[in-house]
Parts: sequence; C-alpha cells; structure tokens
Amino acid sequence: MQIGAKMMSVTKKIFNSPRLGISNVVHSRRINSHSRVEYLLDPEGYEDLGYAIPEKLVLYRWRQRTNQKYCFNGMRLSPNIWRSINVALGPNYFEVFKMTADQIHTKYSKASQSLKSLKYPTLAGIKVVRLMEGLGLDKFNILMQRHNDLSRIKQYGTPDLFLWAVAKRSDKIAYSRFVEVKKPEEPLSQDQIDELYFLRCRLHIKSRCFRLKERHSLSPKHLISPLFRPI
Repeated sequence: MQIGAKMMSVTKKIFNSPRLGISNVVHSRRINSHSRVEYLLDPEGYEDLGYAIPEKLVLYRWRQRTNQKYCFNGMRLSPNIWRSINVALGPNYFEVFKMTADQIHTKYSKASQSLKSLKYPTLAGIKVVRLMEGLGLDKFNILMQRHNDLSRIKQYGTPDLFLWAVAKRSDKIAYSRFVEVKKPEEPLSQDQIDELYFLRCRLHIKSRCFRLKERHSLSPKHLISPLFRPI
C-alpha cells in the first residue's frame, strides 16, 4: 500500500501521537565504533549513565517511568521479527498464540541453526508472549501473514520498538504501542510510512514516530544525574 502526496504532507501530524511521557531531548551526539549515532542517556546531559543509540535510549527512558498502577517495559524489533517467529514457531498462528514462554524458548532453541543461516533474530519467549498479548490474536495473525507474504519479501518497515505498560495488580498488559525512533531531520522511509499507516489506520494500533531533539552543550556534565543521586 502506497500513500499519496496528500497523505505524505501530513505524516508528521498523523504519526506524532500517542505521547510516551518521556523526554525526547538528547545531548552530546557522537559516532560509536559501529558507525552508529549515539547520545547520552540522561535527558539533562549528565554523563554517568553513559551513551546509547537512539532506539536503546528511548527504550531505557520508557523503562525508567514510574507509576503507582503500571510497570513499563518493551523490546527492540528486528526488521525480520515476524519472519523469525514464523520460522521458529510455525505458520499455525492460532497455535503459536497459545504457547507459553517456555514452549517458545524450546522451539527457538531447536530452530537456532535455521535462524542463523537466514540471519533472523532469536527471541526470548517472554518477549514473544508480551508481543502477542499486546496485539491480541486477530492483529497478531494479520501482521504475521502480512510480513510473511512472499510478495512483500523486500518490504520491511517494522517500527524500532514495541513498548508496553503492565498493570501491577494483574501482571497483564494494560496498553502498548509501536514506536519508530528518528534523529532530528531523519526521514521516514516509504516502507516505514506505509507500516505506521497500516498499524494506525487499518489495525487501529497505537503507533508513532518519536523524533529526538538535540541540545548542544560544550561538554557532558561530569556529575551524577539528579534522578540517580543517593539520598
């Protein structure tokens, strides 16, 4: 599915929600040994927490959120995550949906060589369980079929992160969202636009582009972040 010119002109507004409740401000941009851009984890520019690439930074800040009712967690998503699940767990998605974390772990262990040869990621069982729980059977089934369709073999677009909030009383996911993380001025690819549009407008799944905002400082702050100072 391709989006027309009119839709392209408003993608920033369409993909700018829901809010994540975390800062998008980043400091001290640098290039790491793998030629990836990374920033200080701390939103105020303190260096004691170290550096991370954009996706890990957003995931870290989401996990640090505090709330009386919820705990926050999430996972990074490989472009091949849906194909990995298909290879390791099989094409009967109704049966896959009923698997426990331990059963999924066993299946992935048996499929390790096949996954390695295809360069597909190995996933922790609990993460697959949370992904399926957050989506529900119908939407999980649709996404599995979409990304394992041979006619889309060269199309990807899966967002960088799947984030969720678990209710403390029930240990069940209360809400979740897909997030594509972008540096300032970094464009969304056509595949990413198509996927976000499909998730939001076809499946009605909370999905967004989270754009970082760089703040320039002369040097990192050689202090302990106020959020992590011992009392």
